[in-house]
Amino acid sequence: TLAVCERRGYAGSWWQELPAYGDAVEEAYAILASLRLGANCYRPTHELPYGQQRLLEIALALATQPKVLLLDEPAAGVPQGESAELFSVIANLSQDIAVLFIEHDMNVVFRFAHRIIVMVGGRILVQGTPQEIASDIRVREVYLGGTRHG
Repeated sequence: TLAVCERRGYAGSWWQELPAYGDAVEEAYAILASLRLGANCYRPTHELPYGQQRLLEIALALATQPKVLLLDEPAAGVPQGESAELFSVIANLSQDIAVLFIEHDMNVVFRFAHRIIVMVGGRILVQGTPQEIASDIRVREVYLGGTRHG
């Protein structure tokens, strides 16, 4: 709710009680509900499983109404069972938001990406659709364990 209030310019009105900002509270709850966090909206952050803490971080970003959401290895440190839920929620975000995520787990990349840019040594090696990337011999050599012939 604080992030929504900040975006709306309410931050300077710190003397008013939270119920005065019911519309901001409703918007914040809608964001949490869209990320499957609505049932946990009153729980302290430290009590949430790590995957839900990562979703809460995404909720804070969404409260700013971004056009692009940058996620740097969103599942890093998240247990396997929780990462599936995390990426399921990310995959269902509004189509109005471009999601750019950096990920080294190629299974995750191929499962969720529509367009992939493969970088090696800070430079673009190749870019394309998941199918194009999977069949590219340079990518196979560098990331997928294939060997280069010729």
